[in-house]
Amino acid sequence: MPIQLPAIDDRDHAALVRDTLALAAVHAPEWTHTGPSDPGVTLVELFAFMAESLLYRANLIPERNRLKFLQLLSIGLRPAQPARALVQFSNEAGERKTITLPSGLPLLAGAIPFLSDTGLDLPPVTGLVVFKRVVGTPDPALLDYYRQLYEATGRDFSGSDAAVEPVLYDSVQLADLPGALDIGTETVDGALWIALLAPPKPSAADLTNARAELAGRTLSIGLVPNEPQPLGARLQPGRPATPPPALSAWAPKANAAGSGTAGEYRRLDAVAPSGFPEQAGILQVTLPASADDIGTWAEAEPLEAGVGELPPQLTDEALAARLISWLRIDGLSNAGVQLAWAGTHCTAVRQRSRVSRELLPPGDGSPEQRRRLSHGQVLAESMQLLVANQPWLLTDELEAAPAEGQPGANVFALDAESGEVRFGDGARGARPPANAEIAVRFDWALGSAGNVAAGAIKLGPTLPPGVKLSNPRPASGGLDAESAAAGEKRIPLVLRHRDRAVSAEDFDAIIRETPQADVGRVEVLPAWHPELSPGLPGDQPGVVTCLLIPRQDPRRPDYPLPDADFMDAVCAYLAPRRLVTCEVLLRGPAYAGIWISVGIELHAGQGVAEVRERVKAALKAFLAPLPNSASATGWPLFKSVAALELATVAARVDGVLGVTGLLLGDSSGAQRDNVPLAGLQLPLIAGLSVSLGDPVPLSDLIGQGTGGTDGGSTGTPAIRLPVPRVPEKC
Repeated sequence: MPIQLPAIDDRDHAALVRDTLALAAVHAPEWTHTGPSDPGVTLVELFAFMAESLLYRANLIPERNRLKFLQLLSIGLRPAQPARALVQFSNEAGERKTITLPSGLPLLAGAIPFLSDTGLDLPPVTGLVVFKRVVGTPDPALLDYYRQLYEATGRDFSGSDAAVEPVLYDSVQLADLPGALDIGTETVDGALWIALLAPPKPSAADLTNARAELAGRTLSIGLVPNEPQPLGARLQPGRPATPPPALSAWAPKANAAGSGTAGEYRRLDAVAPSGFPEQAGILQVTLPASADDIGTWAEAEPLEAGVGELPPQLTDEALAARLISWLRIDGLSNAGVQLAWAGTHCTAVRQRSRVSRELLPPGDGSPEQRRRLSHGQVLAESMQLLVANQPWLLTDELEAAPAEGQPGANVFALDAESGEVRFGDGARGARPPANAEIAVRFDWALGSAGNVAAGAIKLGPTLPPGVKLSNPRPASGGLDAESAAAGEKRIPLVLRHRDRAVSAEDFDAIIRETPQADVGRVEVLPAWHPELSPGLPGDQPGVVTCLLIPRQDPRRPDYPLPDADFMDAVCAYLAPRRLVTCEVLLRGPAYAGIWISVGIELHAGQGVAEVRERVKAALKAFLAPLPNSASATGWPLFKSVAALELATVAARVDGVLGVTGLLLGDSSGAQRDNVPLAGLQLPLIAGLSVSLGDPVPLSDLIGQGTGGTDGGSTGTPAIRLPVPRVPEKC
């Protein structure tokens, strides 16, 4: 039987008035008029109002005790987490000079403040992101025409071992694409090109000035992936969860006059973005120190412009007149990136407000002094505290601090959610001396309010004139602070695992407590390695694999995947709490596509559209990776998807008379009675059809067609020669 917490007194206002008037008839029988207009009744109602307030306070004693247990156990509520975004600056209308913007730059999305994480150089140029898109099925007559043209230049199209194959491409701006760009399959050379452009209608002096302003500067190139990739991390403290891809940047080896060998490049110093491609990042590329080394080759012959290793051809004469130089970014195709957006002059920002200097009440020399900051939801990593102009360090174990006067005693503890600062008692941690000045500097966040839409961050109060900004993609990652009720629920978990991950339940509880990760599902697989264990858990001692799924993913709401920030937060929180002899692997789910086609019959009087949507919703909830009303844990690991089981789910939907048939296909579209799932695989509905009568064939659902496959020649592959397709002109 569960323990019920009784109320200390459950009487309300009406009961107090009723009981008091009943006693009045015993103690004062001469008081016979007890109507609402009697002054005595008014006094009784006033007494009942005050007594009810006192009883309400008394009934709060158990709740106060639970909150006090949180304090005694040092279980602070989780503070709000800041939202993150990518912001792009432009210096088109400002002074024609390079501006260096510092880190910590205040920006605004309406009334919501943001601060930049890093500084950047902002030269008076514009970056145009272009790529060479392969022409899928060119006209054979057109291809023969190009082949004849290039044979006249001495290129070999004879089909020998040194054969050259012309591959037609279009120069396309990344901003013109309706969706994401798959660098590996949609580009002819696997590269991303950035044209550095001077302001419109430039003179020779403007081009010379632009080169001078670019010399030795660092361009901050923002890269935003379309979808997060399956991410994993091995708990090795001190190393990143996922190493960044090997990106490289190249510029033409030519001077301002256009001299140099066409197609020859110099490699530039580049710092790869951390966390990319699982999240947006900044690629920092430093240009040559001399303005004479910044340029492009002189205008090539018509048949050579944009051919081979040369940059894409700019068919717009106005853009070509503004061209200063090119940047070529390699390595994106090897990383399997689907790029949603890219641009120059970018920096990462976080939603936070900064208090540069706040004076707290001075020290009084007493033990266990406490001070309250002006704001809660503090970002602990930003907290700096000075006592008598001497820095004190933040610690999460104040009770383990050395005694006053010993090295390392000048520490303090912080409750980030409430903004309360605690000091030691002298025996464990130092005390601020009497009349000592206490000054703090910190940042604080607004939580989910910082998840603003694209284009919302557009104000910078301290920006120079003419500088504009905007966020090309929505901000994400902001989480609200934990409520007291949610904090109370963690008391039994903390008492059980005592902040140490030993059992599977301990791993589950500790991972869910990670401050900077909103965990939706945790699956702990002891003695199992995803790369070494084809079978069920239990055959790899000393290894623990944890499947992690975030509660929310704006880019994939139905099938969320953890990003690099999520994994890094869990790594940082779990690493000091695990056993040193235990190897822990953190992994995201591997979604396996399935195809479902259902045929149903309806009860009389039911709406077809409504019942069809209910069947779809029931199947999606049944196969969902996260807990929901249909499943308390989400789809189990190592469980196959069975067609009969799905048919049963569809048949139980309200309004369905019966299921005429259910076709189930695996990721390739092949029909199966069961689709097995192994390892960390979870089902992903690639296609779902619900129809009256017989189910739609899987081939129609998938859209498979017939026709042969061009396997190509089995001999020596030809050398690909990228050739721009010249648009027809009247």
